[in-house]
Amino acid sequence: MSSVETAQDVITGTADGCCEVFVVDAERVERARAALPAEHLVSVAAALFKVIGHPTRVRILLALAAEELCVCDLAQVLGATVSATSHQLRNMRAMGLVHFRTEGKLAYYRASDPVMVSLLQQGVEHARDRRSESHGGGGT
Repeated sequence: MSSVETAQDVITGTADGCCEVFVVDAERVERARAALPAEHLVSVAAALFKVIGHPTRVRILLALAAEELCVCDLAQVLGATVSATSHQLRNMRAMGLVHFRTEGKLAYYRASDPVMVSLLQQGVEHARDRRSESHGGGGT
């Protein structure tokens, strides 16, 4: 218990960031609801973030944003098997995050969604900044 919390605050949950009473501000609620996009758009956005919500898929998208790669080369970049890499690419292709072309017996992939690539790059930069701040600077 901090010096500003009272015993009653701890018991009622105020210290946990909860309201002590249930009061609804209808105007605020309406403004917040009006700001929300249509439910189908929220679902699509959540699905996109779910697809890129795995470190391997983040690495795939960032690598393919830098260089078009065949599946074999991408597997080497990731340190993964060709089978595992192909599986990830299949999911990403279904969501429109990557495109491929064939050249002979090789399949070359590239990132196809510049907005998602930008979000990932910003996310990595944000993580770098947060790490730097939490370690007193000098982040890598």
